[in-house]
Amino acid sequence: MTLAEVFDSCQDIELRHAKLYATLSLLLGNVDERVARFWEQMSTEEWQHYILVDFGRSLCARSFGLDTPATEMPPVSIQQITHALDKYEGQVVSEQITLQEGFEIAIEIEGSEADTVYMYLLSIIRKAIYQSEETYLLDRISQIEKDMHTHIDHLIDATKRFAKDPDLVRKAYSLKEYHAH
Repeated sequence: MTLAEVFDSCQDIELRHAKLYATLSLLLGNVDERVARFWEQMSTEEWQHYILVDFGRSLCARSFGLDTPATEMPPVSIQQITHALDKYEGQVVSEQITLQEGFEIAIEIEGSEADTVYMYLLSIIRKAIYQSEETYLLDRISQIEKDMHTHIDHLIDATKRFAKDPDLVRKAYSLKEYHAH
């Protein structure tokens, strides 16, 4: 797999996450205005991931090209990630989804290997920044990594406030451990 293919896959995944969360906002927003705002915020954060990946793609293309093999890529199955997304999108498109199921989907997405791909690309983008000697951009990468933890915190808080299911809240909290590694 080349860097170009990894960037393509990651951008597709982040875009699909953003659209899925935006759709959940429309479908479940009638429950409570705060619920609608939560899903909108999740969607916006995924759009920001997409934009960063696009920016990083340009930076890497300039620094060392995108035909480079992605040799350091962790062993994740992009096909498995996209297959799961197909399933979630099918659930949401059917419009037969509860708030509880929306949170279950979000917890599955945020605990998936999609973040592994994203974090791998952040490491490649960091290398491109050093190679291009544009180290002032490192602050942007550091902020994005912090924002990822905030993204998970928002999901945990919303799950506690709106789902009211102790098992689901525990699953949401387990994302903190997953993202700590």
